[in-house]
Amino acid sequence: MSVFLYIVNNVLSQAVFIIGMVVVVGMIAQKKSWDQILPSAIKTMIGFTMINVGGQTLGGALLPLQQMISKIFDMQSFSADIGAAQAESLADIGTEMALIFAFGFLINLLLARFTRFKYVHLSAHVSFFFAGLIAALLKFGTALPFTGIVAIGSVLLGLYMTFSCAYVAVCIKGVKGAEGFTLAHSSSSGLLVATLLAKAFGNKEHDLEQLEIPKKLNFLREMTIALTLVMTVLFLLISLIATPSWTMENITGGQDIIVFSLLRGVEFGMWITVIITGVRMMLSEIIPAFHGIANKIIPNSKPGLDIPLLFPNYPTSVIVGFLCSLVSGLAGMLILGALNYPVVVFPALIPTFFTGAATAIFGNAHGGRRGAIMGSLANGFILIFGQAFLLPMVGSYAPIMRILSETDYTVYGPILGWFLQLFGGA
Repeated sequence: MSVFLYIVNNVLSQAVFIIGMVVVVGMIAQKKSWDQILPSAIKTMIGFTMINVGGQTLGGALLPLQQMISKIFDMQSFSADIGAAQAESLADIGTEMALIFAFGFLINLLLARFTRFKYVHLSAHVSFFFAGLIAALLKFGTALPFTGIVAIGSVLLGLYMTFSCAYVAVCIKGVKGAEGFTLAHSSSSGLLVATLLAKAFGNKEHDLEQLEIPKKLNFLREMTIALTLVMTVLFLLISLIATPSWTMENITGGQDIIVFSLLRGVEFGMWITVIITGVRMMLSEIIPAFHGIANKIIPNSKPGLDIPLLFPNYPTSVIVGFLCSLVSGLAGMLILGALNYPVVVFPALIPTFFTGAATAIFGNAHGGRRGAIMGSLANGFILIFGQAFLLPMVGSYAPIMRILSETDYTVYGPILGWFLQLFGGA
């Protein structure tokens, strides 16, 4: 058991290894030679690492905003240290989480092979943390023994990995740059909501990406430039509202807020560039390699990949989605405060950025500017209200959920928690 857990925690939980193995298996199935397989696997892994590290660092760059906004609204500030939150959260459920993750992935592969739902969930970092959510809900919400938690949790995770990819595959039709794959990400419920809202109330003819701007401002159509400027202004504005003296004392370490904001903006733009470069490198290798799996091993299957793959084609939607989700998340926080809700919640800025961007992309693809705005505003409300419902249910897993609670955590988590309470919880 200890050897198996070591492999799960140190190899299978590293998405980069799974991505590399997929390329190797796919190219072996196509009878490629080793001198073709090795460079392709390495390039895919490097591209994925650029996306992953870029996304993590970019998300981490947002965390100072959380402290400043907490000061503005005079709210309790929660730890923004992801490493510490992860260690604290996994202390009581680490073994269950690892086993649910491993067996859940196996169930996903079996469902893809033997049912009509031909989707292989390849975002291991997503399924790993979702395994933790399921483990926490079962452990702290039921009286199930260890084996029961692992068995039920594995089935739930396998079903989630398969069917979330399946309904996103329907929603992703019409999204530019999404040919040949679906998304495997814990924003899937938000993407579904955004798609439905956009189709019902949007107008595809008014594409957000075709927004008319003066010719001298055409440089803003480049995502790197636009995000750098937007984030610089956002940091500076929030720093001013929080007061320069407080910000310099508590956030910047004495650095002038203008310099601090400029550096943060440039850092943000740099990591977006890293992500986009990684996207292009990874897609050029993994999609052709996956054809071997789709043709020989799991016929007609599609890979489920991560959100940033869509960013290059929707630069404006990324910005609008983040800002709209942030605004609605803050509005939801104030509503909960006015209602004296017993759990203090705050918009988790990493999910706000990534799920906000994704819901705006899907909203725009299906309903233009109106769809993008409606979808991302709805996303912010789902994130904040769902987090408020979820936190009391997950025990020691709460610290990481305050930082990484994306849309599926805040939708499916409370639903499962309420179900367990209704039908014989602990």
